[in-house]
Amino acid sequence: MNKTIVKTRQAHDFLALVPQLVGFLPERSMVLVAFRGNRTCGAMRFNLPPAGASRTLRQAIASTLVGTLCRIPGVDAVVPVVYTEQTFASVPGLPAERFAETVCARAELSGFLVRDALCVAPDGWGSYLDPSCPAGGHPLADISGSEVHRAVPADARRDLASLRSRADLPRVDVAAREKVGRRLARYQRLGRSTETVPELLDMIGDVLDPVATAEATLGWDPDALDPDDVAVLLFLVQGPACRDQMMLQFAFGEAVGGATHNLNLRYAALQRATGRSMDDIVRAERERNGDDEPDAKQASDLMLGLTGVRPDPDRIERAVRLLLTVVALAPRRARPAPYCMLAWLSWAMGRGSVAGIFIDRALAVDPRYGMAGLLDTLVSSGYLPDWAFAVPFDEERETGNAQSGKSRA
Repeated sequence: MNKTIVKTRQAHDFLALVPQLVGFLPERSMVLVAFRGNRTCGAMRFNLPPAGASRTLRQAIASTLVGTLCRIPGVDAVVPVVYTEQTFASVPGLPAERFAETVCARAELSGFLVRDALCVAPDGWGSYLDPSCPAGGHPLADISGSEVHRAVPADARRDLASLRSRADLPRVDVAAREKVGRRLARYQRLGRSTETVPELLDMIGDVLDPVATAEATLGWDPDALDPDDVAVLLFLVQGPACRDQMMLQFAFGEAVGGATHNLNLRYAALQRATGRSMDDIVRAERERNGDDEPDAKQASDLMLGLTGVRPDPDRIERAVRLLLTVVALAPRRARPAPYCMLAWLSWAMGRGSVAGIFIDRALAVDPRYGMAGLLDTLVSSGYLPDWAFAVPFDEERETGNAQSGKSRA
């Protein structure tokens, strides 16, 4: 991984860099930019507390934010940056000043150096630590005209959009969507009875192998998808075991997908032989074997982010682009599964707020969809996977990895 070093000498230059650190244009956010020494090593985005939040709530949220910062190894300094819709003209002092002061105080109490604390509003920007900041803030042109925009190398520069735009579905052809729906309905009818499985295998062949299918889909062009392929993928992911296996395979590779699939096959055989539910079988095996089931423990740890092993961001980005188009082509009733896959993959990349959008959409289709409920609990707590806090191989990379947390407060 090549390191990217961009020097910022003025506060407005630093503000020009922050969107590149997090990978989008922050809105209604608190971004904590973490430092090891003089270089950034991470940027975490959180929702701002609601307007008029009590002092107790501000303190609780600040404690959660700084507690998350504490999980990044070697961090010794921070710059909080507030992005708010509130204007300088509408308040005395700076917008969101009380919350910013609370976060700074909590960070200093936890031993972090607060290098600066900044605010970006619709009508200006300013520093909470600069007593000479003008009443109306500094002009936003300082940020938009910063030399930093040209200093970021082309191969490291990211095209930026709003956070919510990461969850936008692409436009798709109506006829293709209708064809996907018809094909999916046919596969689901054939799959209801074991007697029809040979017919289904004959019709769509080896593509039913979920490991091979997951790997093949990463090579598909989202702009030129075959409706038959989309229908097969949707058919497979409607099953929780295939859904989770493909999701982990997208993030961690074919070997993890294969191990997870073999584990699922073993559990399914036990289910057929005993008549017990999958949950009962998994629970009984864990009670009997403890941590002696490496494949089961690995899959569980990866799902919950209880490992420092990092997912492959390129594979995840390709999977996300694909799944967005798949969802756009899917009948409404079939969308919760790929929505949950998108939510987990977004969370795995540290985009908790984007994950929350996908979770909400899944629950809007099916309020009782189990995976959506579990993800909602995980993401709403603000919990981030352990790999988000692992020290990268290149500790000197200036722009660090962007992470985000979702808050429903």
